[in-house]
Amino acid sequence: MRRAELALPIALTAATLALLTAVYPANADFSLENPFWNGMSSLKSSGLAAGLAEACALDPREHALLVVGPSKPFAEADARAIESFLARGGLVIVADDFGTANQLLEALGAPVRVSGSLLADPLFNLGAPQLPVAFWGGRKLALNYAAVVNASACGACRVLAESSAFSYLDLNLDGKHDPGEPAGPFPVAVELSVGAGELVVISDSSLFINAMLDKEANREFLQQLLGLRKPVLVADRWEETPLTRAKEVLRSAWRVASSPEVRYSLAALALALSLDWSRRLARVNKRF
Repeated sequence: MRRAELALPIALTAATLALLTAVYPANADFSLENPFWNGMSSLKSSGLAAGLAEACALDPREHALLVVGPSKPFAEADARAIESFLARGGLVIVADDFGTANQLLEALGAPVRVSGSLLADPLFNLGAPQLPVAFWGGRKLALNYAAVVNASACGACRVLAESSAFSYLDLNLDGKHDPGEPAGPFPVAVELSVGAGELVVISDSSLFINAMLDKEANREFLQQLLGLRKPVLVADRWEETPLTRAKEVLRSAWRVASSPEVRYSLAALALALSLDWSRRLARVNKRF
C-alpha cells in the first residue's frame, strides 16, 4: 500500500483517538473535571479554580484558598505566596492525609503537622473502621482513610473537630487495635492564626471529594469555615496522569488551532489539497 493510501486511515485513527481523549472524563484523584467518586467536580461548581500564584493574588477578603490532597512538593516561592495571602488577612484551608503539606506548614512556621498514620474507629464509622466519624461540635464529619493532626506543640491552636475516644492509629495497618498503638481522641481539624490570617489544617484530603462532600455535615463544615468567602481550589498541586497530560496537549493544540492565523492557513491548505485532489481525479478519469 502506498503512503498516500495510508494517509487517510492514519489520519482517521489519530482523529478518533483525539476525540476519545477529549470526551472521556478525567478520572484522576481530586481532579476538578472528574465527575466520579474521587473527583472534585461538585466543589468546583460552587467555586473557582486557579494555579497557586494566581489564587494568592486574589482579594483575601472575598476568597479562601483550598489546598486539597497535594502531591507536588512546595517550593519556597509557593510558601511565600501563601504567607503573603495570609498576611493580608486571608483564609487558607489545607486538607492532606499523606503529609505532603508538612513541607508547606514548616515553611509557614506553623507548629502543626499531618501524621501519615491511618486513623481507624471500630465503633463510630460509616461501615468500616477506616471510614471513621469525627465530631465537630454536636455534628458529625465523615472521614475516608484519614490521618490525624499533630498539634501538641501548638498552644494557640483551636481544635475544630476530633475523632472519638474509641479511635486509634493503625500503625501496622492490620485492621485492629494492637497494644502500643495510640488511642483517641485525636484532632482531625485545627485552626491557627498566621499573621493577620487564619490557617485551617484538616487531616483528610477526601473530605471534599464528590463521594464525601454531602456525607454527614461535611459540606456544612466547609461552608462554616468559608463564611462569606468564595472557595478557590488550588489546581496545580497534583501530579499529572497520562490522561490529564493528553487532555492538556489537546487543549493547547485547540487554542493554537483556534487562532485566526492558523484558521486562515488551514483553510488555504484545505483549498490547495482540494484542488490537487480534483486534478488527480481528472487525470484518472481521462485514462478511462
